[in-house]
Amino acid sequence: MVEPGAKLQKLAGGFFNISGGAVDPAGDFYFVDARWQRIHKWSEATRQASTVRDEPLDPVNLAFDRAGNLMVVSYAGNGTVYALKPGSSLGELQVIAPVDAAPRPDMTAVRAVGDWRLVREASTGLPVARPFHYVSPDGTTVISAGRDFVTGASSWGVKSADLLRAFGLAPAKPGDAFYFTSESEVTTWRGTMGPDGNLTDIKVFVQQGGEGVAVDRSGRVLVAAGQIYVYSPEGQLVETIETPERPTQIVFGGKDGRTLFICARSSLYTVRMKTPGR
Repeated sequence: MVEPGAKLQKLAGGFFNISGGAVDPAGDFYFVDARWQRIHKWSEATRQASTVRDEPLDPVNLAFDRAGNLMVVSYAGNGTVYALKPGSSLGELQVIAPVDAAPRPDMTAVRAVGDWRLVREASTGLPVARPFHYVSPDGTTVISAGRDFVTGASSWGVKSADLLRAFGLAPAKPGDAFYFTSESEVTTWRGTMGPDGNLTDIKVFVQQGGEGVAVDRSGRVLVAAGQIYVYSPEGQLVETIETPERPTQIVFGGKDGRTLFICARSSLYTVRMKTPGR
């Protein structure tokens, strides 16, 4: 829920189509303008946006580990994920190789939250398991990946893995609820994160689908679908946050976790929330 009296604010504009953002351990928001192959940062301390990287490394989606290493999912090559320390030189970039997925109960798993195609095993009806992990430099975080991402599989000349199609990723620990959404199927689902980064007990949460999802500490679920719709943990619509541009990604951040960052095509917006993000 929006903090009483708080209003939506435009932080920065002039971008082509921003998304793929993640919050660092200090609460600052990093995001991608993939058209120009740039990674930008919004600093809560300076209240300014800056360019972190503009080398041609095809960034699409971002995630942070607990030590503040920035993990970048790239469109380049087959299954490319690299890591860097913000502010470091290009020569310090570290390419992360995929390893076999395995139970890692002390790690945080990162998965795509939007543009899902819920592919199921024909024999069991269960979602297809992801066989690969990209482990962060500090060993605390894994990006869970399917074979389509690692092999660079494409459809009609366009890579089809959700790590590339999605407008953002989200972290969850084993046992946490994980929400993901599909605009085309007009559905948002809830699953439970397993210790190997795969989801179990997947059920429909609401018949509303969009591009982005965020969850607050009280269990309310925010879905970016033209506007931002806020649902109770039981799936009841409790609030609508109107935005002047269509939101593609929503992420909780800031020092206290109560700043909702909104990537909306050409601009970055924010609004203060009553409850911090999970």
